[in-house]
Amino acid sequence: MRLEEILGYEDIVIQCHDNPDADAIASGFALQEYLKSKGRSSKLVYSGPREITKRNLRLMVEMFEIPLEYLRGLEEAPDLLVTVDCRAGQGNVSTLPYQELAVIDHHLLEESEELPRLHEIRSDHGACATVLWDMLRKAGFAVEQNRRLSTALYYGLYMDTNELKNITHPLDKDMRDLLKTDGDAIARLKNANLSLNEITISGQAFASLHCDQEHRFAVAQVRPCDPNILGVVSDMVMSVD
Repeated sequence: MRLEEILGYEDIVIQCHDNPDADAIASGFALQEYLKSKGRSSKLVYSGPREITKRNLRLMVEMFEIPLEYLRGLEEAPDLLVTVDCRAGQGNVSTLPYQELAVIDHHLLEESEELPRLHEIRSDHGACATVLWDMLRKAGFAVEQNRRLSTALYYGLYMDTNELKNITHPLDKDMRDLLKTDGDAIARLKNANLSLNEITISGQAFASLHCDQEHRFAVAQVRPCDPNILGVVSDMVMSVD
């Protein structure tokens, strides 16, 4: 799939998965910036049961002025729905109507999974942001001249590859090295992963941790919080010897 193939559509909606992460937001933003450069308007949206609450993601949207909309559904089916960092029909993607579907993703394909005519899936890439970066370059879009977008793409890769520790594909390394980013913005985002309330919730979960060494399992009781905090607590518990 080439990005030029979607320029023939008038009404375009770009959908991130529910509760989107930095990679999904950056990827959707990249596609929207490309369409904008070609005189095409589009909506960048996500759906699901809740809005984004994680501080670093809200800061990312604010800092880079990303017009990301939260909605429960669409009244009319757009000419084209493009799902980024996800695929329609998956458990973390709320169903939205469409007349035609396109997919840009980097997650593994399931057996016998049917794909729409327009798709670009590279399961060997560390982030969907890298897929969009490469597609933008091939379409002649000067990513390096857009500092906001460059920084957003870098942060998407950073977060989806465990702070760049799990990079293996050459294109992931190329994007990391070639993007011209705002170092101050990246530093601020790195230090905005948790709010004071979230670190308190995490600390209380660790303090009440129950470990069964004989059967090798642990239970942490976590107060109501953003689902990402469950991931923070789980990752910490899984790292215990």
